[in-house]
Amino acid sequence: MSAPVRFLPLVDTHAHLNLDAFAADLDDVVARSRSGRFPEIRGRRVEDALFRPFVAAAVCPAVDLESSLRSLELSRRFDALFAAVGIHPNHAALAEPGDWEAIERLALAAVDDVKVDANAPNADAAGSAPTALDGAKLVAIGETGLDRYWDDAPFDVQSALFLKHLELGRRTGLPVLIHSRDANDDLDAVLRDFYADASVSPNSPDSPKLTAKSPSPGVVHSFSGTPEQALAWTELGFYLGFGGFVTYPNRKFAEIAEAAQVAPLDRVLLETDAPFLTPHPLRGKLERNEPLTTAFVAKRIAELRGLSVADVVRQTTENAARLFRFPTLPTEPSPL
Repeated sequence: MSAPVRFLPLVDTHAHLNLDAFAADLDDVVARSRSGRFPEIRGRRVEDALFRPFVAAAVCPAVDLESSLRSLELSRRFDALFAAVGIHPNHAALAEPGDWEAIERLALAAVDDVKVDANAPNADAAGSAPTALDGAKLVAIGETGLDRYWDDAPFDVQSALFLKHLELGRRTGLPVLIHSRDANDDLDAVLRDFYADASVSPNSPDSPKLTAKSPSPGVVHSFSGTPEQALAWTELGFYLGFGGFVTYPNRKFAEIAEAAQVAPLDRVLLETDAPFLTPHPLRGKLERNEPLTTAFVAKRIAELRGLSVADVVRQTTENAARLFRFPTLPTEPSPL
């Protein structure tokens, strides 16, 4: 008889802890997440009698150069936090001249076998790349992608910048964090075109796109596509990040739930998109979403697939560790 599961180490693969929403109490948020203690809701604690989840690691995506540098800073300060650098599609038109080049230098400097020109124009935008990276844990490019919901940037500007992120991911071997809102058909066309010369088995060592250094091109975060798109994108080698959407009972989210049922489990990741998209049943009860609510996403996926929560957490944490090449993660929560 196997020993009962006591602790479940979660990975939140998309948490914007570098945004202002967490500026006042980030230390407390990280400490509670690592210790497995939910914030109080109306004076009551959220507890689970079956297991104690805790956040073993969280990836902090960026939306612009400033938040990219902030993400790197947080990855130095906290063992459990890992950084990504990039420009969100809704920030594409706000980027200053030289911002993209600064982000590019940071990413290239993080890869041992890529030489960086320290004398490149506008090098001071991110400081010296090696200095900015000193002690930081850069594991991904992004957040990038396409967005037709908000009218914050012309679509052609978004598209051009998205392709630059994909190329940077290819050059560095770092996975790309992809955003898509009301643009899944556009995204599908870009991915099929960009990875058109991937082999039939995109994860094989012989693939021209995916190497041993880059086992996957990245993750489609906050997945909102169809079951068919879920299967198509995993065939291209992508992981799928499921968050609050998959927990919502509204009928319009039914396809996302179906996608979570049919996607290969070894390509599924958990995320919060904190401080946004609080999962059911905490939606409307928490002032902001936090990394530990990833546990509710895990519960929902377990229900949909007829698996135990422990099995879903174990597999998704393994998936995240493989994609982002994490060091050994803790197996027990830290003291609060």
